[in-house]
Amino acid sequence: MKIKITRRQSLLASPVVALARPLAAQEVWPSRPIRLLVPFAAGGPMDLVGRLIAPAAGNLLGQQVIVENRTGGTGAVAMAEVARATPDGYTLMMTGASWPVILLLNQNLSFRMTDFAPLTRITIAPHVMVVPSSLPVHSLAEFIAEAKKRPGEWSYGTSGIGTTLHLGTEMLELRAGIDLVHVPYRGNAPAITDLLAGRLQTMFPTLAEAIPYINDNRMRALAVGYRERVEWLPDVPTLAEAGYGDVPASSDFGIACGAQVPAPIREKISEAFRTAVRQPQVGARLHELGILVVASTAEEFATMLTEETARYAEVIRAANITLN
Repeated sequence: MKIKITRRQSLLASPVVALARPLAAQEVWPSRPIRLLVPFAAGGPMDLVGRLIAPAAGNLLGQQVIVENRTGGTGAVAMAEVARATPDGYTLMMTGASWPVILLLNQNLSFRMTDFAPLTRITIAPHVMVVPSSLPVHSLAEFIAEAKKRPGEWSYGTSGIGTTLHLGTEMLELRAGIDLVHVPYRGNAPAITDLLAGRLQTMFPTLAEAIPYINDNRMRALAVGYRERVEWLPDVPTLAEAGYGDVPASSDFGIACGAQVPAPIREKISEAFRTAVRQPQVGARLHELGILVVASTAEEFATMLTEETARYAEVIRAANITLN
């Protein structure tokens, strides 16, 4: 038996067919691997956190998250690549609290902070102010007193100009009234070597980097750069306890993407990384590294960045810091 379709029935059906085609053709995100750019060298704290969390986030998203190191310009190389990437959510980057500093120090970059969307602040790694055990100071007060006697003679090491620890130490200098020489390195490892050899008088390594040397009496801990004492070094006071306020001496690690990535995709990425960092096996490994879980919302992360940017801008002006 033949079924006749009237012209009216055909006209009524055609919009449904037309609508079904684009819906069926829409891509379910993510449908391919996601790149996570790390702006610092392999083996550093940010790289370790990124490589620890990426597999867990990938499992939650249903696609592999591939970590790629893009070093250079204190993060500018990675930021430039993310800024110009297709805004589809397949190019992400790890960030630190100091990433807005790059634009404060260099106005000639091809991007602006408005080109990025902060997604979540996943962890914070407190750092500890240390001296070589050969240096005859046993407290921050003693260090400050001795440094005042030697303006421009003592030096400190960091992993680069414009990093959190560079600006944090400059802030400490301003508040304490001392003059230390900044020696930037390509990572903390060579700085630690020079500190142990007595070529540097202080630095702020991560807890994971410092504790083995503290335990074998090759380094001495003077103060923790965090708002409260940490369980790994319960007898070491904070910089605030020593009277120097909220000096930024920690490493905040977060996730960001291009600002034009659609909001539903941004929310999906944020939720995946926040859930990943809370997983027990991930948290246990972070604890071994002396790193605390934060897992903030995108809004909380954005607020923190605004506050930190204002604080860093003040230090850059007062200390006349440049990239040269």
